[in-house]
Amino acid sequence: MWKKKTETNRTGITSRITIVIILVAVISAGSSGLIAYYISKNQFAAYVDRFGFNMGSRYAGLVLDYYDQYGTLEGLQNVVFSGRHPMNGQGRMGQGMNRSGPGMMLSTMRRVIITDNTGRILADSELNGSGSSNSFSKEDYTKYPVVYKDKRTIAIIYVFSPLKGGISSLENNYLADIRAKMADSIAVFALLALLVGLLLARRMTQPINALSSAIHEVARGNLGVRVEYHGDREFTQLAGEFNQMVMQLNEHEQNRNALMVNIAHELRTPLSIIRGNLEGLQAGSLVLNDEMKSALVDEIIRLTRLVKDLETVGLAEVGALKINLELIRVEEILDSIMPLRLAMEEKGICFVNEVDNNFQVIRADRQRLTQILINLLTNAMRHTPPREAVIKLNISIRPDAVVFMIQDNGAGISPEHLPYIFERFYRVDEDRSRDAGGTGLGLAIARSYVEAHGGRIWVESRPGEGASFYFTLPQKGL
Repeated sequence: MWKKKTETNRTGITSRITIVIILVAVISAGSSGLIAYYISKNQFAAYVDRFGFNMGSRYAGLVLDYYDQYGTLEGLQNVVFSGRHPMNGQGRMGQGMNRSGPGMMLSTMRRVIITDNTGRILADSELNGSGSSNSFSKEDYTKYPVVYKDKRTIAIIYVFSPLKGGISSLENNYLADIRAKMADSIAVFALLALLVGLLLARRMTQPINALSSAIHEVARGNLGVRVEYHGDREFTQLAGEFNQMVMQLNEHEQNRNALMVNIAHELRTPLSIIRGNLEGLQAGSLVLNDEMKSALVDEIIRLTRLVKDLETVGLAEVGALKINLELIRVEEILDSIMPLRLAMEEKGICFVNEVDNNFQVIRADRQRLTQILINLLTNAMRHTPPREAVIKLNISIRPDAVVFMIQDNGAGISPEHLPYIFERFYRVDEDRSRDAGGTGLGLAIARSYVEAHGGRIWVESRPGEGASFYFTLPQKGL
């Protein structure tokens, strides 16, 4: 047997849910950490740069004092960097340069370079052993121009930034510590996400696994399985729909089995009669006279009618029943049931027809409509006792449909039978004989014909008050 090849994921839904939760947690924590890190780094760098700028402004005071006194910047090295800390708190050069002032906690040693406008180094806080300055990269320094009174830039002060150049410093160690803590936080978040993901995935997949097991049971033919209602709203709704589906499948299976039993029962009786008569003729115990011939023909006609009725119901259920609509006069409809009216008179049943005078024609399939009326009237005759019995046919018009009502004053129908009255082979009285109760297909065929027209059929009844059968036929365009 050929089977369609299907592609399945190697990982289960539990693993995928867990992975998704971990990814979301790691990405969220990582993104938040990176944003926080870059904000902290930028703010910290701005703080360090401000400290360098303040430091440059204080050295600028020294340069301006020196320039005011000597009119040149030559020899600035010996004055500015004669000591490790030239600011002694006197004059412009010493204002605010106390060692306990702001910024001294960041770095106790920073290289300071003073150049002229051409870039020639005038002073350097870190001279090499030969007394000359080492080369430096301006990108690693905070730049502070020294402007004289006449708006001329007489010098440029470069203060080294400990965040640049990749050197080891308290500032870089601080940022490295932030990065390490951020990595640890991401790892902790990933571990927590793993645990939460496993718990959530197990909680989410438990109802799915239960539903999957139930589906496998149904596939094996066990229609008694049910899924418990637990979990989130979507799962409980899915469980309810699954249980409803299984109940319907079970009901359909029971109806199918009952149909097979009813068909076998209905076919067995005429076949047994035909077989018995033929065996009697073959054995010579029966004589083939006109009465015998008539009995055999009657059974064959009954058998043929049963097969035809089953075919009609089957075609209607698969939507293959053809309807030929035409305009029919109301008088023609009443004439088509004349044989039944005569049969009622013979049984002493009073037949009353009430027709709305506001319309003269009906759009319907002539043959199907006649069969609907015959089946419903025959059913009323069967369940109405002779003498003082009344059967009423009422035909009325609505804006979009014609309404037929067949009413009798028989024993009525109990409420528990009403939902099944139009089912195949259904009989209100199971003890009723085939001759009195028919095959049980008349009302099913009537429903099939009405629904094929696009109409609706229903019954209203109370025990002891008779029954009223209604059906509608759409009449749009008339």
